[in-house]
Amino acid sequence: MTSRRLSTNWIVGKRVDLAAFIGGALAGYGVFFMHAGLGWDMVLIYVLFLTFLDTPHFFGTYLRTYLDRGEFKARRGLLLGSLLWLLAGPFVLLLSYFLFRAGVADYLVPFNVFILGVGLWAYWHVVRQHYGFMRLYQAKNGENGLSDRRRDGWLMHLGLMLPFVVFAIRHPEARQAFGLAKQVPPMPSFQELGGWQGILAGHWVGRISWEHFVVGACALALAGLIGDFIRRQAAKWQRGEPLNGPKILLFLAVLPLHIIVCFSPAVLTAPLITFSAFVTIYHDIQYHVLVYCHQRRRFRDPNVVRSAGIAAILSRNVLIFGASALAFGLFVRSFGCSIQVYNGAQCFTPTLVSKVHLFGTVSTDTLLAAFFIGFPCHHYFVDQFIWRPSKDSGLRRDLNLETAPVAQPA
Repeated sequence: MTSRRLSTNWIVGKRVDLAAFIGGALAGYGVFFMHAGLGWDMVLIYVLFLTFLDTPHFFGTYLRTYLDRGEFKARRGLLLGSLLWLLAGPFVLLLSYFLFRAGVADYLVPFNVFILGVGLWAYWHVVRQHYGFMRLYQAKNGENGLSDRRRDGWLMHLGLMLPFVVFAIRHPEARQAFGLAKQVPPMPSFQELGGWQGILAGHWVGRISWEHFVVGACALALAGLIGDFIRRQAAKWQRGEPLNGPKILLFLAVLPLHIIVCFSPAVLTAPLITFSAFVTIYHDIQYHVLVYCHQRRRFRDPNVVRSAGIAAILSRNVLIFGASALAFGLFVRSFGCSIQVYNGAQCFTPTLVSKVHLFGTVSTDTLLAAFFIGFPCHHYFVDQFIWRPSKDSGLRRDLNLETAPVAQPA
């Protein structure tokens, strides 16, 4: 629906979009409050999140591709070739083995860099999904201006990446992973710098650590990007152009979540692994709902149902879809625990095999974990190709983008 002042065309519908695609951010605030406000055991919360929500969202990718005969046939090369990602971890570990045999002291550097890279890719995957939702809302509401689209894109990307930089250089475990001291040096007080006279005299030079400059620069850049967005919306309002309501709500949902979590002092006392729960639970809710609604719209056509196979059966209703995703999550968690990919604190089931030493400090559990890391890599890789409405007419149809309005020039 588009009025003179406000455009409110939704991806699925007002209730679904507000509850999941936008309101899903409330889950992120809720999980963060469990740590910052209630002091709960965040390792347990992380395990529950991973088992019942995060790992099951991989199922949505498989349902859309490998379990759908029509999609698999159309994307056979991508889906078969992408399975090589399952070997990426063992391959890098093999490289570390050769370095160990060559007598290199830091033989695990390639593997540690790989793990770090996967973590960064995971966050980038979240950023790109939020960007994708922003683009969908732009398309649904007829925003075709190139300048505005690009500046919205900069706001979404930098608005999420800059807080992540602040988090990464402040969190003790992240700092140690980058080879930095565990704690950021304290910021000198105004009095310690000699007041305004001392500051003007340059007494701050060498006394303020580079981390504080980076945090300040990120905060200023964020303020500039947000200010530019507000200015552009005000200019549209003055010109009488309708504002894109869903897009604005999306920004109001996702940007404060990442800024609050990443800049908060409370996040520094949370285990590093739980950071993904704070910012990814919103992503997971969006993904589950988007996949289910996409599948339901796709299988309205009886001919598509017949050609899809088991994917159509597992998408028949929300109970079957949810139970299938949950079963997948429980299976992966139980299997990972049984072969010692996860340690005892992260498992509900006993381990079934013992560690066997391979080389240096590496045992079989490291090798199995390296293999398991390939699954999220595979998910991140495949997802960036199967959600491209601009290049996929079938996806445009299934997301109901073919009837999107075209904005008229002012």
